[in-house]
This record gives sequence, structure tokens and C-alpha cells, in this order.
Amino acid sequence: MGEPQHKKIKSSDSDRPWEVNFRLPRTTTPDHYDLYLNPDLNEKTFSGYVTIHITSSEARNHFLVHTKWLNISKTEVVRVENQQCVPIKVIESFEYEPNEYWVVRTETVEAGHFRLKMEFSGSLTTGILGYYYSDYTDDNGRKKGLATTKFEPTYARRAFPCFDEPTFKSTYSLTIVRPSQDYIALGNMPIAKETVDTPSQGLTEVSFQKSVPMVTYLVCFIVCDFTYKEKMMASGMPFRVYGPESRIKNMQYALDIGSMILEFYEVMFDLPFPLPKSDMAAIPDYSSGATEHWGIITYRDTCIFYNENQSSAVNQQRVASVVAHELAHQWFGNLVTLEWWNDLWLNEGFASYVQYKGVDHIHPDWDMDCQFVVESLHSAFDIDARTSSHPIVQNVASPDQINAMFDAISYRKGSSIIRMLENFMGEKSFLRGINSFLKKFSYKNAVTQDLWNELTITWSGTQNSTSGKDRNIGSIMDTWTRQMGYPVLIVVRKTPDTFYVTQKRFLQDPLAESDDSESPYKYKWDIPVTYITSLNPNGIKQVWFYRNMECLEITVDPLVTWIKLNVNTKGYYRVNYEPAIWADLKDMCKEQVLSPGDRASIYSDAFAMADALIMDYDHTLDLTEGLIIEGHYVPWTAACSCLAQLDNMMLMTNSSQPLKNYINKLTRDMYTSLGWTDKGDHLERLLRNKIINLSCKSGNEKCLREAGNLFSSWIKDKDFVLPLGTRRQVYRWGISSDNSKETWDCMWERYLAEQNATEKDNLMYGLSNVQDLDLLLRLITLAQDRNNVRQQDFLQVLHYISSNEMGRKVVWAWVQENWEWLVHRFTLNDRYLGQLIPNITKYFASSDVMEEMRAFFAKYPESGSGELNRQQALETVTSNIRWDETQGETIFAWIQAKGYIRDL
Repeated sequence: MGEPQHKKIKSSDSDRPWEVNFRLPRTTTPDHYDLYLNPDLNEKTFSGYVTIHITSSEARNHFLVHTKWLNISKTEVVRVENQQCVPIKVIESFEYEPNEYWVVRTETVEAGHFRLKMEFSGSLTTGILGYYYSDYTDDNGRKKGLATTKFEPTYARRAFPCFDEPTFKSTYSLTIVRPSQDYIALGNMPIAKETVDTPSQGLTEVSFQKSVPMVTYLVCFIVCDFTYKEKMMASGMPFRVYGPESRIKNMQYALDIGSMILEFYEVMFDLPFPLPKSDMAAIPDYSSGATEHWGIITYRDTCIFYNENQSSAVNQQRVASVVAHELAHQWFGNLVTLEWWNDLWLNEGFASYVQYKGVDHIHPDWDMDCQFVVESLHSAFDIDARTSSHPIVQNVASPDQINAMFDAISYRKGSSIIRMLENFMGEKSFLRGINSFLKKFSYKNAVTQDLWNELTITWSGTQNSTSGKDRNIGSIMDTWTRQMGYPVLIVVRKTPDTFYVTQKRFLQDPLAESDDSESPYKYKWDIPVTYITSLNPNGIKQVWFYRNMECLEITVDPLVTWIKLNVNTKGYYRVNYEPAIWADLKDMCKEQVLSPGDRASIYSDAFAMADALIMDYDHTLDLTEGLIIEGHYVPWTAACSCLAQLDNMMLMTNSSQPLKNYINKLTRDMYTSLGWTDKGDHLERLLRNKIINLSCKSGNEKCLREAGNLFSSWIKDKDFVLPLGTRRQVYRWGISSDNSKETWDCMWERYLAEQNATEKDNLMYGLSNVQDLDLLLRLITLAQDRNNVRQQDFLQVLHYISSNEMGRKVVWAWVQENWEWLVHRFTLNDRYLGQLIPNITKYFASSDVMEEMRAFFAKYPESGSGELNRQQALETVTSNIRWDETQGETIFAWIQAKGYIRDL
């Protein structure tokens, strides 16, 4: 080996850089992994070894890789010179837990090529992240086990030592051991060879083809007894869906739409799918909805199984949307990957928008672009109207912060601003830029500015005098990605031919403290303003309102009687009008002159303005009178969300019953028309659920009676066939009316016996809505047992109970008393645990609860990935208290003036 090389180590000024640097050094890069894994499904353990081929661009005396919960028993380092391996002296190797590093200290070595080999072992029972054990029960009642993976964002290090950051792309040669009898092995790539009775009799080594370059979180390997359905793509590539044999009848829909959507994306992106096969697999225990592993996407059962004889329209759309989302990731995220997690939206925002195009390709009658307004954009508005929001692009400096980035801002706001971007660029120009971006950065990493550069080039040749030609895409879009929040445009008619428009940041709570200096753009935006007028309701015009403009003047014909901004809600902004214009828009909603998306935005904007004390509630409630003749799913969805929230806020006031009376009147005719039978087109079937829920919630006696009758028939005869589309509402309103322990016990037993994951979820939703406090507490206790409720579903149980008016305080008290148990089971790194508290407390409106929350946070100051969620929870309750003090009397006065004080 010769004498040690005494070179200055450049990787850090510290002698122990692994203690001060959260990120791995850029001076070492993993080129390839040789990975061998041997899972033992009986002992629920695994062992293996990995050789990482590394290039170092500088002299060094240590190597770092990530590890967590692994027992690394052997570490070796060799230098590769002229295809010869020269051993390197390892001084020591050890785990540095705070940064989840395996540290290998060596003699000082020159820059060059190295191989780092580690032998390791671990447990498959440390949760449902990393490499873990899952099981299911077949039709004969037998438990079947499997070993599977879930690595995004930082869990590959739980399966093998690795460079577990998205910056590093490597190729992989994987060998995995499976039982020879009945089991198969799946991976990112096709199988290259299988060796029977190796490493011992009864086992088979399965070696896969060398992968394309990819990041660690996309690596996937599964040992299971699944079967599959297959289609051959037009290209000759096999497309498969894997799952338990007993569920094979529920895999056809995902197979059919998945193969068609994949081919659609190949055309749209002008790039073929880059792997030789594409699989999808249903995993019984799964922490999220799905993960986009390259070549083998894994799904929670409820997100991939669909059977037209067993599933509702809601279930069908969920499967279609999740499949379309994950397939979009094969380009956005897999082929082109974010450089670091602060640009997560490049993955999730794009996939969340493109999924609507994928579903629309399969089901054009579902009106997915219109649905986007109420499914994604409005929910992003709700989060982003708080001072506790965050920019789409922000610095990320810990694993907890990485997990926290997987939220509504990255997904829903990200997709909303991309939709706005496509709208002002034009679809053709937008797609040319996207395709150029994907081709330029294939198998590489990218940052947000890289995307803006490509889009600016394609946009520059298509601009006209009003398209913003003096700005590039980055200059415009940075105002949307690098500051949190969004604007409200205030519209005033100054003269018969001129409307003045001003912008300011919209805040849900107008009393919340906000400092404009916190934003690099002082909370001003470059806004593509679209509008239509009474003289040409179909003639959409666009003008630019730049952040450096005091106001925007829109000149119109003096004969114009009304104007509507943000046409089809393509822009990520709200609009507030002067009272006369609101009155005109009310008539336009009633007469349905405006599109369904525009009607939805009017209802949502009006309620938001009233909540924020910008507009009187009587004007907002006046608008809702037009709902009596509304028949489209999207406007009703926006209105149902606002009215249900209003009902929750008024629950403990004198206005509660009069408000229910009014809501009852609004929904009565539509309920009578729709009923409970699952019929009609897709949007009608979706609307039926919304109307039934709001009708029962408002006390419609006919609705509640019918729910009770259907529920009673099902309790008496488990084979009684409930309507597919409304059975979830039958369970909810039936059990809340019955409320007996005997009935609840019957329902619980049926839950335990049920094997269909979607139906189990429906039953759990019903069980959570009983009005008996003792039964709700008993449900929480029963759900803690993983034999009753899978770990992935426990937090959802708490959420369901907290959505029950009777259960909110029960869950809040239980969480305070059992927080340490929750942290032990899920860890503070779990983003779903972080989201739990704001979900539970979102309707609380008392200073006593506020003090409880502050005391709880003081007692448990470590918040992990839930730091922003805690801030959001406090901000929401503060806003609720203010709302309760200022709005209750106004709403009561309006209801009284309209005559809804008396019972209907």
C-alpha cells in the first residue's frame, strides 16, 4: 500500500465533519451498487451485503454513507486502479446516529475510484417504512406474509447502507433471495437469472438486470406470493398489476387505465417510457397512497383495487387519480429528479397536475379540469391563507423538514400554479417547454430555475402585446414559488368604461401579524388576470398585473353590466368585488350564465371574504340562494364545503338550528331528485354523496329516516345489498341514529371479518360516527391493536372520530394523554402524525382549548415533522375564536330576516 498520503482534507474544516454536516459531501459520488439481500419471512429479519462503487474527486481520510437501524458487521474499502483492487486501511467504522451516518475512517487516500463493502442485518418489524414485513389473509383465512420496501424520502438507509439523498443517481445490480416454493421476487428491472437451492436448499437467488441511473428512494424489491394480470403495450413492453390471487378480479381496472395512461404520457412528453417493463403492486400495509418506484409502483390496496360491482364512483376516481399520478412520476421525479428536497414540488406539483390530464384522457366525461378547482386548488387556498404556511421552494435542513415538505403546498399549490402557468403560456408552448426540460435533464437532477429556463425559451416565440413579453418565466413564477400566500384582487368600477383592480395578500385571519419584509417580493405577485364580461361571456381576455404596479386598469365597453375575473379559476388568486358586482354575479350564478368552475369560485371566494371580515356575511349568504336550482357537482362541492364548515362553526350557538333549517331548504329539492340509489353518470353519483351528507347533517328528516331504514335492513341481514355509491353515508348516519351498543358490536364484528380494504374503511368511518362517548373510547382502544386495525390506518381512525361532532374533544383528550405512545409507534418523523393535531382541533374556538394546546406543546416541545402543523393549529383556533366573536350575530340576523328561525 506504500506510505500514507498526507494530503489536506478539503471536505470540511472540522476533524469530524459527520457531526456538523447534515448533507453528504458532494466530493464523493456513488456510481453503482451491488446489493444482495436475504429476507427471512419466518423470523422477520433480513441480512445482506452491499458494495458501493464510489468516485472521490479529492483526497480524503473518511467515507460517509447513511444507515438507520442496521447492524453493520463488516466494513471494507478498496481502491480500484487499472482494474485491480488495492485494500485501504480502515482505522475505525461506527454509526453517528444524530445524522444517521455510518462513518468509515481510513488512512488518507488520493482522489480516485473506490469500493466500499458492508455486511449488515436488520429487522423487518420496525414499522412500515424502509424494508418491512406485511401480511394479508387469503380467502381461506390463512395469513400470508411478504417483505416489501417503502424508501421515499429517507428510508432506503433502513434497508442497506447507501447515499440516501436525491442528489446522487446510481445504477443498481440487485440479487434477492426468496423461498423457492410459491414465492416470487420483484424489483425495478426484469429478472436476469434465478439460481435454485442457493444460498441453501429451499431458497432461490433472483438476480435482476442492471438498472438505469436512479436515486435510492426509487429502489424497490418485494418477496411475495402474488399473482398478476398483464397487458402488452403497443411498444411490446409488458405492463402488469400484481396482488394476492384472491384479489385478482379487482386488478383489471388499474391494468386497463394504467396501460392507456402510460401510452398517453409517452405521446404527451414525446419520450418513451425508459424501462423494459412496468409493474404495479398492491401492498397490504402501506404508509401512503402509493410510491412511484421506477418499474414497480407500489400502492395501498384502496388506491389500486376497483370492482364495478363492489366499489363506488368515489373509489373509482381515487384509483384512476392515484394511478395517473404515479405514472406521471415516471418522468417527473424518476427520469428527471429534484436536486434537493427544497424543490420537491418539481416532483409532486407536476404529478398532481398531470394526473388530471391522465384521468381526463380515460374519462373525458368526468370534467377533471373543472374538478381540479374543488379537489386541489381550494384546499391549497385554505392552507396558504395562513401566516404559518410556507413557500413552495424553501430551505430544508433535516429529515423531519424533508417529511414536512410532503404537504398541500408542494402537491396542491404546486399543481395549481402549474395549471395557471400552462393557461397563460398556452398548452402547446407549455408542453414544448416541458418536453425540452425532460429531454435535457434525463437521468439527471434539476432545480426549479432549470425548468423556468426551458419554458422561457419556448414562450418567447409565442408572445403577443399583452402576454408579459417583458418578463421571463422565472421572474414571473418566482413570485409564486419563493414567497408563501397568494393575492386577493379587489375590483371596483371607477367609470362606466373602467374597472380598477388592486392586489394585496389574502389572510384568513385579518388580525394575524404579517410582515411584508419577510418576503423577497413584499407579498406582491405578477398576476395573469383573465376576465369575461356581460357583452362576451365566452370571450376570455388576459392582461398582466405586475407586482410593481399600483393598480390595473381594465377598459371595457360602457354597456358592460358585469365583469368576472379569474375565468374558470385558472389563476391562483381570489377576487373580491364591490357590492354591485357581487349582486350581478349572484344573478349570473342563478341563471347559470357562468361556467361550473366560475360558479364554484364565486361561492368559495365569497365565503373566504366573509370569513376574513372583508365582506359582510349577508352578501355571501345571499349568493347561496342560487344553489336551490344548481345541478352541477363542482359548484355544489364548493358550496357544501363552505356550508358544512359554517355549520361546524355555528354548532354551539343559537344560530345552529336556524342555519340547519336554511341548509335543509337549499338541499331539499336536490336530495329528493337524487335519493340514495346509485344511478346516473359519474358526476351525478359523486354529487349524490355530497347532497346526502349535507342533507343529513342539516337534519333533513326524510334523509335521516331513509338512512336509518337502509342501515337497519343491513344490520338484520348482512347480505342485504346497500347502494354502492352511498353505503358509506348509510353507515355514518345509520349508526349515529341507532347509537346502540348491540348494533355497534355487530358492525364491529363485520368490520373484523371484512377483507376488502375499501369496505373496511367505509365500516370504520361508520363506527367512528356513533354518538356514544364510551363506544368512541372503546374504538380507539380496539384500534390500537394491530390485529384489529393496520398501523397505516390508526391515525385515520382518530381523524374519523374527530370529524364526528361528538368525538372531537374525546380524541383531543386521548391524544394529550397518549402522546408518548403515539410518538413511540409512529415517531416524530411521521408526517401523518404531524398532521394529526390540526385535523383534530380545526373547529375548536375557545380560549380554554387554546391554553390546553399551548400547555401540551410546552410539555412536548419536540415536534419533528409537525412543527408547521402546530403553528397552523394555533393560528386556526385563534382565527376561530375571532370569527365566533364577530360573525355569529351577523349570520343570525340574516337567517332571522329570511325567516329561517322557525322550524321547517
